Amino acid sequence: MSQYSRRTVVRGAAWSIPVVAVAANAPAFAASTDAPSISGVLSFNVCKLAGAGQNCQSYRATLTLTVQPGDPWTIDITSLKADGTDFFSTVDVKQFANVTSSSNLITFTFCTSKSPSQFKLTLGYTATNQRTLVSTANLGGSYDLTGVSNC
Repeated sequence: MSQYSRRTVVRGAAWSIPVVAVAANAPAFAASTDAPSISGVLSFNVCKLAGAGQNCQSYRATLTLTVQPGDPWTIDITSLKADGTDFFSTVDVKQFANVTSSSNLITFTFCTSKSPSQFKLTLGYTATNQRTLVSTANLGGSYDLTGVSNC
């Protein structure tokens, strides 16, 4: 004869059903809060545009961000240097909204006073989670870009 009655087994099963139901619904509410990141120099596609005037060689940069599935993000470019010279004021678009894992490309142009085919690009940005409104600052880094050709 079993030491558990039918009533005990049913009571135990009844308590386990809500636990399973809560665990099954948890992923629907989970969202990554890891800020979008740059995987390295291969995340950039930079090319030279036609010059935009005296002392202005224009470049177009397309950056592929690594974004975890979940919330949309706003990306604010906060600094841009090429070979140590600040070109932040020449960046045409400084804010990108609704960056997600399926829409993770940002494109901007900037102007330098020289026309190198390789240079060190230093990019800084802030990422703001549009759901939580939490910002992560001081993101980015320096990237050695080589083989920059005409667009």
